Parts: sequence; C-alpha cells; structure tokens
Amino acid sequence: MLVALLSLVVAYLAAILFLRLTVTDYMRNSQIADTQPFQAFFQNYYQSNDGWQDVDQVNISQLVTEEIPEEYFLYGLTLVNTNGEILLSENTSQHGMIVTSDTLEVGSPLKVDGNTVAYMFSGSLNDKLLPMFDTEIADRVKVATIRASLLGMLVALVMSLIMTHTVLKPIGVTIDAVKKISKGELGVRVPTKPYRDMAELGKAINDMASDLEKNQRIQKFMLMDIAHDLRTPLSVQKATIEAFEDGVYSFDEDGLALIKLQNRQLVHLVEDLRLLTLTDAGLFEVQKVETELQVFLQAILTSFEGMFGKKGITFNFSISPDEIFVDIDPHLMQRVLENLLQNAFQHSPVNGEIQLKILRKINRVGILIADQGPGIPEKKLETIFNRYYRVRPAGQGTPEGLGLGLTISRRIVQAHGGTLYAQNIPGKGAEFVLELPYSS
Repeated sequence: MLVALLSLVVAYLAAILFLRLTVTDYMRNSQIADTQPFQAFFQNYYQSNDGWQDVDQVNISQLVTEEIPEEYFLYGLTLVNTNGEILLSENTSQHGMIVTSDTLEVGSPLKVDGNTVAYMFSGSLNDKLLPMFDTEIADRVKVATIRASLLGMLVALVMSLIMTHTVLKPIGVTIDAVKKISKGELGVRVPTKPYRDMAELGKAINDMASDLEKNQRIQKFMLMDIAHDLRTPLSVQKATIEAFEDGVYSFDEDGLALIKLQNRQLVHLVEDLRLLTLTDAGLFEVQKVETELQVFLQAILTSFEGMFGKKGITFNFSISPDEIFVDIDPHLMQRVLENLLQNAFQHSPVNGEIQLKILRKINRVGILIADQGPGIPEKKLETIFNRYYRVRPAGQGTPEGLGLGLTISRRIVQAHGGTLYAQNIPGKGAEFVLELPYSS
C-alpha cells in the first residue's frame, strides 16, 4: 500500500506538471501565431518612445483594422509588461492590473534587440486569462488529477491485495516447512514447481534439510563407530586385567606394553574428538613459536623409522643447507604431519617409497608428502577432508579410525594461516601438500 501510495503521489505531481506544460505550450504557440501581425508595430513603438510611455492611448480597434483583414475586426488585443502589469487592453478597466507569472508563460513574447520587453495576448483569452488563468485552468487540472489518483489508488489496493496473497502463500508454505524441520522432521521438503518465484529459496531450504538429515545419519553412525572403537580397546584392557588377576598372564613388560598400546589408542581418539569440538565451537587456540622446519620434519621422520621398516617402506627426504623458519604450534603441527605420514604408510604397498619434499615459494613454504598407493578418486579429493569420511587402505577390507584425522589436520593448518590439499600423481599415487607462511 505504501508503494502504491508513493507511486500515485509521484504520478499526480508528474501529471500536473506535464498537463501544465502541455496546456501552456499549446496556448503560447496559439498566442504567438495570433499576435504576429502586431509584433512590428509594438517593436517600433517601444524603440521610438524608449519604453511604454502613453501606450495606453493606442487605439486598439484602429490598430487591428489596419493590421489584419476586416473579418478579424473583433479580434481583441492586450499588452502586458514583463512585471505582469496590463499596459493596454480593449477592456480599459484592466489597465494597471497585475497578472501572475503563470499567465505570462502563455503570452506571446515581444522582443526588441533579443530582449523580451512585453507579452501580447489576443482573442477571447483577454477576459478569461487575465488575470484568472491559475485559479481556473490549474484548479481544474488538479481536481481531474486527484480523481484519477483516487481511482488509481483503489485499483492499486485491489491489485496489491491479490499480489500479496500470491506472494505470501509460498512464503507461508516455506515457513511451515522450516518450522517442521526445526522440530526435527528432516524429511519435510518445500514444493518448488508451483512457486517459481520462491524456487531458489525452496531449493536452498530443501538442500539444508537434506544436509541436516545426512548429518544426523552420519552422527548416528558416528556414535556407533565411537562406541565400537572405544569398546574394542576397553574390552581388551578389561580382558588383560582379568587375565593378570587370574594368573593367566604374568605381569611383565609385554602385558604392560599391550595395555599401553590400547590406552594410547583411547587417548588419541578422545583427543581427536576434543579438537574437533573446539574447532566447531570456535575455541581453537594455536600457540605459535618460531621453528626451523627441516629439523622439525627430520625428528618426526625418525620416529616413523620402525613402522616403515616393518613394511619395507623407505622414505626420501633431502635436507637443504639453508634454514627455513616458520611460526607454528609444534605439538599441533606434529599431529598433522604424523597423520599425513600415517595415511601414506597405510596406502603404500610393501617395499614402496614415501617421498617428502620442501617446496620454496615466494611467500610460502610447501611440504609435500607423496606415496605410491592407488591414489584418490578425482571426485573425492575434497571429500576426504570431510569428517567421518574414510578411505580403504590398500589390500585391507575395513578402513581404520573414525575419519577425523584429515578434517582436524586441515583445520589446524588453516588456524596457522596455511592450506592443506590433496592431488594425484598420474600412475604413481597420491600426494598431500601443506603450505605455511614463512616466519615473520
């Protein structure tokens, strides 16, 4: 209604303006044509008398008779100066009266040396236009325009009600669907075909509901996975402890090593879940210190020598004589690199090779870890960084872990201002590239 009202007000003002311009232009052109025969007389009079002194003594009837054919004897004529004062008129009672500026606009300008010195009016307009042009013509235009505006407002109101109902109906359907989704009915979808104007919003809501439904399903399976992963080491620990109590196992170094291994798996799993929760809540903090990158990487590789040796895997890493410093949280970044090396180990064949390179760039340093495994499907190069997504290791039937490692690794790297992505080496395997800014 506000839009309709504002539009009509603008239309009303524009109508008045254009009507006035149209009427004024038409009447001015008519006056110029009718008074053309008298232009020369009054121009000469003005120049000869250096103004309009005693112009009211001019005999209009004689002037008209001399200047135009006899059939226009009752033509009539009025002369008005530039200030709106009537100087000469057939109706002598009008001498000295003042007309409005709007009236002057419809007069025929009388020019001397390019300057307007007076205005002439002719015919039956003498009595009607002078001086009542504004109050008659303008008022009638306003009344007619107001009537048209009221009719337009009524039509606009009816149309706006119809349009509002048409627009609000799909919005109401969408709101109902959103309310149901918020209450947990994730199978609800918004119809998009009947409401083309709302199709994009409906599609977005449907995608949101689909994602929520998918996430709910993932969380359900995730809880099952967590329960399974926790149950296995806990069951082993329980059985081992009972075996110690029953004297089946002797309490020696092998028994302690088994308990420590299962305990380490539990701690690692709980830490993964803790880090993921912190990043989701925006409470993730990084304690950066300046670190020499090559020494840091060499120390991590040394800790993997035993694991690589069991599978006959060799690793290729050459140290540059130049030092490279980065600002990192050593504990968190070690976790990232260990996870990447662990993935490379799982997907590498027996007696394979894992390659580690340092890529020197203009404003960043890259760490590349490449394996000789089967590679990653092109469509999954980004999916592997989604939480709970797991890839089958080469030659094994069941994926290991909960699929949190790469998700957490990418978030840790992003918290350092870096990037982590995967790519394939045609015919050779997969490689992960970790990029970090140089130390400030």
